[in-house]
Amino acid sequence: MAWMGKILGGTVGWSFGGPLGAVIGAAIGNHFDKSSDSAGNQQGYRQHSNLNQQEEKQTIFFTSIFSMLAKFAQADGAVTRSEIETIDRFIKNDLRLQGEARKLAIKIFDEAKRKNSTFEEYAQQFYDSFKNEQTLVLGMFDLLMKVAVADNDFHQKEEAYIKKAKRIFRIRDSQYESIRSQYIDTNDLEKYYKILECSPTADFKEVKRKYRKKAKEFHPDNVIGKGLPEEFVDFAEQEFKKINDAYEKIKAEKGA
Repeated sequence: MAWMGKILGGTVGWSFGGPLGAVIGAAIGNHFDKSSDSAGNQQGYRQHSNLNQQEEKQTIFFTSIFSMLAKFAQADGAVTRSEIETIDRFIKNDLRLQGEARKLAIKIFDEAKRKNSTFEEYAQQFYDSFKNEQTLVLGMFDLLMKVAVADNDFHQKEEAYIKKAKRIFRIRDSQYESIRSQYIDTNDLEKYYKILECSPTADFKEVKRKYRKKAKEFHPDNVIGKGLPEEFVDFAEQEFKKINDAYEKIKAEKGA
């Protein structure tokens, strides 16, 4: 992550503000020494240098994930040890973040917990930044759903946050069902149709059309082209595999 090295190295600042800017600012601030000299140097570089557009986008995406997850974990009023362990596994196993990247993710998570900003505010700033890139918005929603069901229990308050994200991200009902069906128990064949956002009564021509559309949206090359860190491209690859698998299962079921 080039942007992370630049920020942690104290060579650049960033230009975005809002609740996410406050979180990353506080998280990065804790990385530097508390001495007045260090604080002065940190303030100085922020005034004269910023990340480029792609690096800023990566920073917003990274900060958004852990800020929203922090509020998500507080949905029931407190962050439990099991929830912390779930987030840590998510950081290490799913995002495969190590070293400074993992430390920064945890700092962002902790800072977002302490801030008075709400889940909705973090989600809205994320959406405002990526509303023209639907694949990335759906990818973020998928991440939130994945963490919500990580303990094999989709709590009512967690579902309420998921529905808030659905509204803010302007996700269609069919898109919501497509993602939800991958994590909530449902009939396998029904799940495959939901993944492709089509009805079990659809003919194979319609199934194929839906498949091609979704496969194009989630092809890893398209996500890479949007400039996100490689750690997040794994999610596009996983989604792409699910879409292909669903198509093959439906194709076999219809004898096509």
